[in-house]
Parts: sequence; C-alpha cells; structure tokens
Amino acid sequence: MVDNYQSMFPKVIFSAITAPMLFVLIMTVQMFQGEISEYHLGMTILIAILFTVIISFEISHYKFWTKNMSLANLLLSGGMVLLIAAIQAFSPTIDSIFYIVPIAAYAVLLNYLVHERFAMVSSVLMAIMGSFVFALFDSVSYFMNAFLYFLMSQWFAIFLYDFIKDRVSLFKTSIPLIVLHFSMVSVFQVRSFSDLLSIDFMMAIVFSVLSTFVSAVLILGLLPLFEAGFNLLTESKLLTLSNPNHSLLKKILVDAPGTYHHSVMVANLSESACEAIGANGLLARVAAYYHDIGKSFQPKYFIENQQNMKNPHDDLEPEVSADIILRHPYEGARVLREYGLPQEIIEITLEHHGTTLLKYFYFQAKEQNQEVDESRFRYKGPTPQSKESAVINICDSVEAAVRSKSNPTSEEIRNVVRAIIHDRLLDGQLDESQLTLKELRVIEETICDLLNGIFHSRIEYPDENDSKAVKEG
Repeated sequence: MVDNYQSMFPKVIFSAITAPMLFVLIMTVQMFQGEISEYHLGMTILIAILFTVIISFEISHYKFWTKNMSLANLLLSGGMVLLIAAIQAFSPTIDSIFYIVPIAAYAVLLNYLVHERFAMVSSVLMAIMGSFVFALFDSVSYFMNAFLYFLMSQWFAIFLYDFIKDRVSLFKTSIPLIVLHFSMVSVFQVRSFSDLLSIDFMMAIVFSVLSTFVSAVLILGLLPLFEAGFNLLTESKLLTLSNPNHSLLKKILVDAPGTYHHSVMVANLSESACEAIGANGLLARVAAYYHDIGKSFQPKYFIENQQNMKNPHDDLEPEVSADIILRHPYEGARVLREYGLPQEIIEITLEHHGTTLLKYFYFQAKEQNQEVDESRFRYKGPTPQSKESAVINICDSVEAAVRSKSNPTSEEIRNVVRAIIHDRLLDGQLDESQLTLKELRVIEETICDLLNGIFHSRIEYPDENDSKAVKEG
C-alpha cells in the first residue's frame, strides 16, 4: 500500500491540490478586501487540507489512474473554481447570482473523462467550495441554499447525461435539469405568493435556466477538445470509430472482405456477452471491428479470405506460415497507433490471441521434427488484461470454429463454445482478465443463444429439378 501511494504521489499532487489551493487563494483575497476575517481564512485552509486528503485517498483507489486523468481533473477543477470566483467578483451585490454557475458541466465532464465515483466525490467538494465563495461565512441559510443547489445540480446531471449521443439529445435531456433548478429556486426563494412576482425570483429562474444551457454548451465544446488532446476513450468517440466509413474499416472491407465479415460477427457476439456480464459492450464492439486490421496486409494467408483460391500455406514451411499468422496482432497494433486510435483498442488488438498456441502449424511442424519448440508457435501476448479483451479472445475463436461447420446443431455449438472456454482456462489465457467462473458461464450462455439464432434450422425447399411441377389453378 505504501509503495502504491508513493508511485501515485506525483499524480496526487497535480490532481488533489489544484482546486483547494485556488480556493485558499481566493479566500485570502477576500480577507484582504475585508470581507472575511483571519479566523475564517484559517477555517478555509483547514477545509482545503481536508479536501486534498480526501481527493488523495480517492485517487489511490484507482489502479489505472493515468497522467491524462490527472491533467483533466486539474484543468476542470481549477477552471471551475476560477469561474465561480469570477462570477462572484463581478456581481457581488446580486444574491441569486450563484444560480448561473454552470457547475453541472464540471461533474459531467469529470464523469466522462475520469470516473463516475470520482465525479460524485468531487461534486461534493466543489459544492462546498463554491458555497463558501458565495456565502463568505455571512449566512448559514444562504450557504446551505448554494450548497444544495450546486450538489443536486451536479449529481442530477451525472445521472441525466450518462450517455451523450448528439447535440439534440443533450439539449432534450437538459429539460429535467431545468425542472430541478426551477423546483429548487422555488423552494429557496418563495416564502409567499407575492414572491412569485418579485424581481429576485424572476432573476433566479433566468439564471438557473441559463446555467443549464451554458453547461450543455460547455459539455459539447470541451468534451471533443479533451478527447482530441488526451486521446481519451469516451462513448461519443466509440460511436465515431464505429462508423463503417472510417478509413481503416474501409481498408479491411476492400482488402480483406472475409476478415471484415468475421470482425462484424465477433463484434456482435462480444457486445452481447459483455453487456450480459456488465462489461463495456460498446468498447467490445468497436475493438472487435479493428482487432484483425493486421490481416489486411496479407489477407490471402488467412482462411476467411481464401474463397476460390489455393491455400498459399500449402507451399510454405510450417515455421514460415506461423510467422505470417503470428504477426497480425502486432502489425495491427502498429497501424492503430499510427492512426491515433485509443490505447484501450490497441491493447485489445494486442491481446486478442493472448499467448495461445497456433496448433495447426505446430502439429504440422511436429510431424517433421519431434523436437520442435512449442514457444516458436505461440503468440507473444500479452494475455487479456480486461473483461472486454477476454470476451473478444473467446468470441474470435468461437466464430471461426462455428463458421467452419456446416449447419451446426445447438449441441454442436454449445460443445464448441464450452471447449474453447475450457481450453482458454487451462492454458492460463484468462488468468489476468478479472473474469469469474460465473461470468464465464453467462458468456457461454449468451454466445450460444446468439449463435443458435444465427444458425437456426431452416426449411429445406425441394430442388426445382427434382420436384414435380405444380399445376396452376
């Protein structure tokens, strides 16, 4: 635990201390302006220290916390604190000005760029800091109103904007947030019927509505910038990469049509299996589209592209054939890096065969030489490091195996799927994938159900030449 924390320390410094430091700086300025006392500044410093500790411990929970996540948190938290301070500074006499703060954008962007849990925790801290800046320790009720407004706005936004597909859907899902803001403003501002017609109430309503739309604009504007700048993997980016018009997908379709069809089938199987166990189905689908891009450089050496042609491996030594086949995950990963695809997809491409044995050519070589080295016919790996990668590893082999059978029955399909999963387990391919035995059973059932739907029984119509002509009535 100590070693883990020490390795995380630089990231903690950048991610945990930025917003609290700015918070202290802003309150220090307020003290010199005579708006708060030294006692209040001391409280601010203690709160900032507490916030730093909380964020530090929160970051330490994430095994795969990255530099990009640190930078995203630094920019978002620091930017939001500065924006809150600027709004307060330019309109210090307007009591309802805090309603205009687009704080929902902060939580939503953190949810997309870092993690939902981190966004929820950070939302509480940002709500407290924002409330202190606007309340300036003067009124407990004013502080509580601002805190509840900021907190509920962020948490509700995280729930609402869980999936951003396009601009239209974003603004449509903003309507419930406007309703929430209207309800909270009414509770905070209305004490009697006459308050409904007051200027303060009208301004608060306008500010809260503007806050929602400004948040939506910030989300739309900043998310693509973060995605491009940090090469982050988000749902909107995955949807973009799934477009069949992407140049790499076109390359597979044109150069290796059999591989393209295979990849689409693997994508369907993988997405369903991942969703069944609570993994990222969209990531699995998109990664499956690209996982065999390496085959497009020498497509004729892969069986799915050998329609109406002689198998070129018949004229090659097993070692040479193995070299060609074993290269394709790593050539694919190289191309994906050149095109700037997300690291998660590159990793799945590298891992989709793990360190499995190329059995056909291995046994072929063994017939010629009993002393042949087995490692010579194994992929270099690594083995699958995530559930999505492991599912694609299984589905890739299942699709190829089932496709090789003519009209397979349900029992044959189940035997193939079970045998491949069992083989992967015994070979240690799933040891680092985080999959449980229960999840493997769910994966098996899901794949079998889908394949049974694809290879369902069909009525065999009689051949026209072998059947009697039907008289017309």
